[in-house]
Amino acid sequence: MLYSLLGITKQDINISKKVNPYIRILGFNQKGKYMLSEIARQNPKLEIITSVKKYIENCNNKNLKTMLEKDIWATNVYTLGYEYDSFANLDYTHKLEIGT
Repeated sequence: MLYSLLGITKQDINISKKVNPYIRILGFNQKGKYMLSEIARQNPKLEIITSVKKYIENCNNKNLKTMLEKDIWATNVYTLGYEYDSFANLDYTHKLEIGT
């Protein structure tokens, strides 16, 4: 049922097996900033997304864009369950949480 709700097809599953995954950063603190730097340094091909909007606009990899669009849709479906402030497209409107 979840695949139907999110529109995940067999083709999507096959695509996900063929591409290097991405990391979506929702927030970090100083320790997390250091860890992200190390991850990026040791994995130069790994896509690290800090802004969904910028990534969608600049990404040339159609498969990664497709996966991210499914991710965004999953967030939209998830927020339908919020008792208050159920807004769509939170991935575009909420900024990174940066702690100390």
